[in-house]
Amino acid sequence: MTKRTIRVALLINDTPVPAVIDEDGTYYDIYKRWLLQSLSTYPDITIAKNTELVIDGYDVVDKREYPPDERLLAGAKDGYDAIILTGSKHTAHDSSNPFIPPLISFIRRLTSSSEHGHLKFIGICFGHQIISLALGGECASGQNGWEIGVYGCTLTEEGKRWWTWHGEGEKKVNGGCGYSKDGKRVNGSLDGDVRVDGQGGDEKVYLEQMHRDHVPTVPPSCHLLLSTPKYPVHSFVRYHPSSSQYEPIAQILTVQGHPEFTPSIVSHIIDARATTGVFNQEVTKEARRRAGGKGYGGEGFGRIGWSVWRVLLQDVPA
Repeated sequence: MTKRTIRVALLINDTPVPAVIDEDGTYYDIYKRWLLQSLSTYPDITIAKNTELVIDGYDVVDKREYPPDERLLAGAKDGYDAIILTGSKHTAHDSSNPFIPPLISFIRRLTSSSEHGHLKFIGICFGHQIISLALGGECASGQNGWEIGVYGCTLTEEGKRWWTWHGEGEKKVNGGCGYSKDGKRVNGSLDGDVRVDGQGGDEKVYLEQMHRDHVPTVPPSCHLLLSTPKYPVHSFVRYHPSSSQYEPIAQILTVQGHPEFTPSIVSHIIDARATTGVFNQEVTKEARRRAGGKGYGGEGFGRIGWSVWRVLLQDVPA
């Protein structure tokens, strides 16, 4: 198999709390580690061994950095294959925040342009919300409280197409990738009570969460993939125009949860927000109870990460 390089522009929308920086680095470090570790356990071992990741970070908050236009065109030298939007403490629907309107406009321009049709877009948490707004959808403050720590997200029928894995490939890797109680990632054979195709099987996926803002309705031309009882739109996909029923091609894939977060990262954020009063005592107690969650962590480094890679690796007509 010919070696392949996937180039990603990471739009960085926040800075981690100090305890996370000390332990895990910046969001650039966290996202790069997540993508590389997910690739290392990708079900198709041949693809995993023959894929190289190049990821460039752009600080859109303080420096207003964006990828240069010439690297966003099909066939460009060192051109990007995908744009990933990180999470953030900021409010996506706050148009008074000076970095947000340009970010929405940037995503809207690229997702509505035929000359950028080869690009894939991945939105995580705040990024999921920004993409919704860019597509003409909504984002609002949640009336059902915070979701913090690991929650089970119910798969729609369309969601099963993207977030579940079946076949011989998964048997070669740890489909239930999680964390030990001390926050270290678990590799190797599965525990007997964890299915190869994921902790939640065909019905749910388990993800670390850190949000109250949410997307109330599915944006135009998109399809719902995940939901929880508190908030109905946890993930959506928009298909590429060349997609078909037999060969679905995702141009846009989003998720409200944080596949890149470990229980340790979530715990540090909980501590910081509890100290500053963002989380009250009741919210903090429930958040800490859920931080480790089912299997001592979510499925971000397993099938959620693999599904993101599946989108990154899809061949999209220019």
